[in-house]
Amino acid sequence: MPELPDVETFKRYLDATSLYQRITGVDVQSAYVLKGVSARELARRLNGRRFESSCRHGKHLFVRTDGDLWLRLHFGMTGSLQYFKREEDAPKHARVLFVFANAHRLAFEDQRKFGEIGLVKDVDEFLKKRGLGPDALDISFSQFQGIFVNHRGALKAILLNQKLIAGIGNIYADEILFRARIHPATESGRVGETTVGRLFRATCYILQKAIEAKADADRMPKSWLLPHRGKGGKCPRCGRELKSATIGGRTAWFCPHCQKRTR
Repeated sequence: MPELPDVETFKRYLDATSLYQRITGVDVQSAYVLKGVSARELARRLNGRRFESSCRHGKHLFVRTDGDLWLRLHFGMTGSLQYFKREEDAPKHARVLFVFANAHRLAFEDQRKFGEIGLVKDVDEFLKKRGLGPDALDISFSQFQGIFVNHRGALKAILLNQKLIAGIGNIYADEILFRARIHPATESGRVGETTVGRLFRATCYILQKAIEAKADADRMPKSWLLPHRGKGGKCPRCGRELKSATIGGRTAWFCPHCQKRTR
């Protein structure tokens, strides 16, 4: 499932390929991914406009048009973007195609169709309405610390709560906790400022490094948990077998030796 580093990678890809080009058509091949807008309205509102800039908040990508209208993209579980010219290069699971005057296209691809495309007038108002927390890369330490002081629960569950911190998903929550050497089931009420500080630094580091790797697991360090997650995986630090547990309804992978649970 695309998380913050994936969406930041999509943002940079869109910026590099699709800005400042006149939109001459919008081809909706599956209206299922449209939210709050019809295929006809989407085409009518975007035809003749250009994508001028973009911004990301958590797992949402917003693209501003020259008419101060924002296209909203959420990538669900399998969403991605692909820019191409030849029709034979169109991705198999393209759901919406944005056609440009130079005959190139930007495809919103989504095999499982859990992604969303919509239009918004005001990004801040949308974020407020959705109740999303601060972006995981923009959050200050004081904000971060306040979340863990004011909310009770397993640390992993708090990291995953988009209404508290936007952008962290299952994989990177595990990676952050592994780097910080904290058991994912550790209760927030049992950690102090030093531990929260370690968690904050790990969050910033992991997300930035994942973005530098373009969210490509093959380009991430072998010292990370990610290449070893799964049944039979070994801890890259101590070589012991990794364990899993269900925490907050999600499967967490961790090393019980390096990430001892605080009791």
